[in-house]
Amino acid sequence: MVFPVSAQKKLKTPEQLAKTKTYRSLEEANLNKKRVYILNLDSKNLDSIPVDIAKYKNIQELYLRTNHIQSLPPWIFELYNIQKLILGENELREIPAEIGNLVNLKELDLFNNNLTTLPPEIGSLGLLRKIDLNWNQLRSLPEEIGNLSQLEILWLEKNQLEEMPESIGQCFLLKELKLADNQLTKLPASIGKLIRISSLNLSNNRLKEIPAELGEMDSLSQLNLRSNQLMDLPGTLTNLNKLKQLDISDNQLSQIDEGILGSESLEVLDLSSNKISSVRLNGDNLRRLRSLELENNNILDPGAIFSIYSLTRLNLSRNNIEKIEPEISNMKLLEYLDLSHNKIYSVTKSIGKLKKLTVLDLSDNQIRLLQMEIGGMTSLKNLYLQNNNISDYQKKNIRKYVPAETEVRFH
Repeated sequence: MVFPVSAQKKLKTPEQLAKTKTYRSLEEANLNKKRVYILNLDSKNLDSIPVDIAKYKNIQELYLRTNHIQSLPPWIFELYNIQKLILGENELREIPAEIGNLVNLKELDLFNNNLTTLPPEIGSLGLLRKIDLNWNQLRSLPEEIGNLSQLEILWLEKNQLEEMPESIGQCFLLKELKLADNQLTKLPASIGKLIRISSLNLSNNRLKEIPAELGEMDSLSQLNLRSNQLMDLPGTLTNLNKLKQLDISDNQLSQIDEGILGSESLEVLDLSSNKISSVRLNGDNLRRLRSLELENNNILDPGAIFSIYSLTRLNLSRNNIEKIEPEISNMKLLEYLDLSHNKIYSVTKSIGKLKKLTVLDLSDNQIRLLQMEIGGMTSLKNLYLQNNNISDYQKKNIRKYVPAETEVRFH
């Protein structure tokens, strides 16, 4: 299709549009049809798109969010100057193939509608930079999505996607890709080509494995894999030398070793709610790790964890730990330590060397006594000892041992 040259010439730059009047009623817009570049009819309780808008040939931004619109009229695809089409929070069930006519479109908002598919013609929108498709019912994406060479933002959270097209790797400029809360069972190897993405959220899917190529996404600083079905991780994750936050909680991992998680940039690591019984980590390779969550696993011996000297927060609650050995004294920077809901009956007196510890949770264990050396924890503010086997005599001693300002809870 050949579009009118006159329409093409009337495009304004983002800077010019920022200075342009925004019309917020049809009554006012109808008095200035040729001057309507931006029309905002958000939250007007509309059941359909008013036909008056067909007369606004210069319109470049159209906002119709939070209405009750169920379909798009054919004439809307003749408004060739539109750069932003905002249709979020409506009741759309389909997008017609004619969407491909809007060749100047840069932003398309379809958030929270009832879409189950997208037409292949969406791939004709060569200038498109952002698509918001969060909160729909999409089961798949057309391969033509890979034709969107200018796409920088693609939001697809809370859909029903089972897989991503291999062509997604052709969207080289992508900076944001949201895929949480879908039904993804696998990822295409081409995802490794999206090297501009810094944050990737894949939580609440059905992933059983991660392609090794994900390790090529060398701009990643945040990776969320929470609530999937992962039993193993590719060793290539160590190649992510900018990765700072990694969440693999609520999966099926049984062991962790430094060959998988050895990224020196890692600062926050969440491995809670897995089936981990064996942990082999090298503190020398995790020199920036500050926070480690291992709650609700099957850990018996936490000794290897105590070699991560950089930690300020450590959560080992709900495991099968029986003893706290002297190696814990190596964690000089530790401020928060949760060992609740274990089977601990012995706590080394070396725990008193944790001078920066402010919170120590030892509740729900089998502890009978703590030695006077616990008084060495001079920064301690909260000590939780509920549901242990501590006698009244020992309780009095513990209160004497710890700093006067420490709040000690036995009940």
